[in-house]
Amino acid sequence: MKKNIIISLIIITLCNSCNITNHQIKLSGFTMGTTYNIKIISDNLGIQYKDKLSGQIDSILISINQQMSTYLYDSEISTFNNNESTAPFKISNEFSYVVGRALHWAKTTEGAFDITLVPLLYLWGFGPGQKGGLKDVFPDEKTINNRKIHMGYDKLSINNNFLQKKDPFIKIDLNAIAKGFGVDAICNFLNSKEINNYMVEIGGEVRCVGYNQNKKSWMIAIENPENNNKIKWAVSLNDVSMATSGDYRNYYEIENERYSHEIDPRSGYPAQTNIASATVVAPNCVDADALATTLIILGMEKAIQLIENTNDTEAFLIIRKDKDNYETIKSSGMKIEVL
Repeated sequence: MKKNIIISLIIITLCNSCNITNHQIKLSGFTMGTTYNIKIISDNLGIQYKDKLSGQIDSILISINQQMSTYLYDSEISTFNNNESTAPFKISNEFSYVVGRALHWAKTTEGAFDITLVPLLYLWGFGPGQKGGLKDVFPDEKTINNRKIHMGYDKLSINNNFLQKKDPFIKIDLNAIAKGFGVDAICNFLNSKEINNYMVEIGGEVRCVGYNQNKKSWMIAIENPENNNKIKWAVSLNDVSMATSGDYRNYYEIENERYSHEIDPRSGYPAQTNIASATVVAPNCVDADALATTLIILGMEKAIQLIENTNDTEAFLIIRKDKDNYETIKSSGMKIEVL
């Protein structure tokens, strides 16, 4: 499941002591068109158990991909998209949950987050199989409006495990939320194994539980748009998730105007809100993932307002003042460590 945004988190360990007090197991691999990295802190997990754990985690991620990847022609989501019918369509529990969260955020943001934007993704070069971005052709308003005819989160309804289209030509894309769900799914699995200290990251979306190898809170860095090799900020995470979306690498320019890969479903055009990066901290990664994308589309004022009105959720925004100058703004409860 490929997603055309930059992995905008770098996982780091910050500590005042180099004394290693617990055994750390590292697991990594490929999923959803990106990579995953897992760190587990435990003295009780041997190499044989590590291999078993790795296989079980890969099985979970393969199952999610088979449900939600638009890059697989026989996936659950591809089958739904190709089913040009308004009859109820039976879907799996996990697929139903993710679509339900997506529709929640679509309604909450009045369409700023909308999984039915597939026609626009293809128009702007970000659909499955496309390399991303236009060349020199800028779609006119008529073309954009024609693409929007078969869009709209209000043309979807979900009842238990049945997803239904009001427009038979509606198609959905979950790339702005599925990685976060993947993180949550792996965390739920680790919890079921009574593993209490770990970090799970998929494509930059991350959730941390317990403590790191040095018995300290996990520290997750936020990439600096001014210098990709220099970290300026970090967030301490314990039993909470974090997701970041940014436009400072994945964008294109037409006539010296910068256009983000984040498409505003309401206007049909790429977002131009000057938010270079949006980081969201939330209890569940599925919500953090969706919100990180949404904040870039909403713009600074509405983004902060949404976060302040959402329980147990905080945000850190990096605002582009001009080509090389940035400022930052954070929600009232967001705790940032400046490095």
